[in-house]
Amino acid sequence: MANYLKDAKGNDSSNRLIFVIGSLWCMAMTTYLGVWTNCEVPILIAFYSGIQAVLIGLKLGQKPMEK
Repeated sequence: MANYLKDAKGNDSSNRLIFVIGSLWCMAMTTYLGVWTNCEVPILIAFYSGIQAVLIGLKLGQKPMEK
């Protein structure tokens, strides 16, 4: 797991750490909302998709900025 958090040059990547922690948090919150608060499925899809879109956009935007 520690090698995943390093970029191609071997440096630690805080952006990758944010992506991993954010994705785990998003999955946990979606599970919590679905199981314990009885949210409807479209709300869960919108919540998960919205947060993951931001995290993926951050990750995809990182590559061009590094060059």
